[in-house]
Amino acid sequence: MKAGDCVKKNKTLSVVLAVGIACNLALFLTKLYIGLSVNSVCIWSDAINNLADSLSCGLSFAFLCVTARVSRDRLPFVADKAQQLLSFVLAVVVMIVGFSFAYSSLERFLYPTPIWFQMKFFYVLLATAAVKLAMFFFYRFYARKTASGVLRVMQQDSILDFFITLTTLISFALTQYVDFAVDAVFGLLISILICINAGKMIRDAVTALLNIVPKSKRDRLYEMLSESPLFSSVPDVRFDIDEENDVTATVALPQCALKQALFAKECVRLTEQCLQQTGIKLCFVLYV
Repeated sequence: MKAGDCVKKNKTLSVVLAVGIACNLALFLTKLYIGLSVNSVCIWSDAINNLADSLSCGLSFAFLCVTARVSRDRLPFVADKAQQLLSFVLAVVVMIVGFSFAYSSLERFLYPTPIWFQMKFFYVLLATAAVKLAMFFFYRFYARKTASGVLRVMQQDSILDFFITLTTLISFALTQYVDFAVDAVFGLLISILICINAGKMIRDAVTALLNIVPKSKRDRLYEMLSESPLFSSVPDVRFDIDEENDVTATVALPQCALKQALFAKECVRLTEQCLQQTGIKLCFVLYV
């Protein structure tokens, strides 16, 4: 990525994160007020979730300011790994929030307290769900535009938050008809969904951060290389996963391979075959 494109991308991400901070803070304050007013653990747990999202946006913004100093032209993999590391940190934050919900819900289940349903608060919560759905489409648009792993995490978190708020609405509505700790049950369900989603995000982030490529793809790549006349034995290959989750395999070629008549054609053939069959981009380097 050119330096100018990198600067433009960082400016776009900064604006998106600033919007995310403002929206999540507004949602946090609104839901916290409602949760405390009606004495609902499910609602104020949802509020804390929005606070965590706001802090995640703030952390991402600060992290972006630091990584913006890294020139992608000179250190292309550093910025990618920094973004993947941030994605991992954000996923861990989501997991911690999920566990905190579970604790609060279990506590409320063991020691239930009355909840005061009010229709005006129901409509306000419905509006907050619509805001989260809009944020999902907002993040998805810019995640595709910038190929940012961080925005992809926030995109997934936003659509999950939308369904969490819908679940909160159902719980809030049922409290006026059911003489049971339904609030705690729905809160526990929310925490399980958050933890499952966070676990998947952590798995994806670790896979990219550690450059873990599926064994089937690696074996097929080695098989294609070993069958090529350019190599007398299976070569050393270094795998790298960039910010867009594209896999690049750097293959070391012996200097003597340049003497072969079909050197260029064979490199092109291997590159096309590998991309078609495994989705991995090949990159050749020469050594003496």
